[in-house]
Amino acid sequence: MNESSASENPPEELCFSQLLAGEQGFLHALIRSLGVPSSDSADVLQAANMYLIENADKFETGTNFRAWAAQVTRYRCLNYFRSQKRRPMVNLSEQALDLITEEVCRQYDETAQQLSHLDQCLKKLPFEHASLIHAIYTEGQSLKEYAHSHKKSHTAVRKTISRVRQLLKDCIERQN
Repeated sequence: MNESSASENPPEELCFSQLLAGEQGFLHALIRSLGVPSSDSADVLQAANMYLIENADKFETGTNFRAWAAQVTRYRCLNYFRSQKRRPMVNLSEQALDLITEEVCRQYDETAQQLSHLDQCLKKLPFEHASLIHAIYTEGQSLKEYAHSHKKSHTAVRKTISRVRQLLKDCIERQN
């Protein structure tokens, strides 16, 4: 048996696998938006991924990978509903599912762009403000905990976080 490293794979395969890996969050969001219960969404995502991998040669490099993957995933959702002998939580036509798919694509792109802007704005913050944001939103500290650990009043921390949020909001709006 011949073992091959990723560096021996043709560039097209690497591009396809990178495209597929990069769309996993989007595909999962699409599956949930189309009404697949969270308990079954991983199975539907796996079915979509298997189809995409098995049919990678049908993808034309340079075309919209997300649109192709979304269409495949939509069909996997329809197959799921048929196999479960049920429709999504509400009875939707295939046209309605198409519209939902398009809207999820649009909103996901907008959210990704906003998160990118937020990341850029976070990098511009002074260290003290960035560490406050990190402690509150990443580590999950309460304002009281943060105030106590940094020997500041709760009111001072509350006012600071409010100003930092406004700075971030203004920065994101300037980038749009």
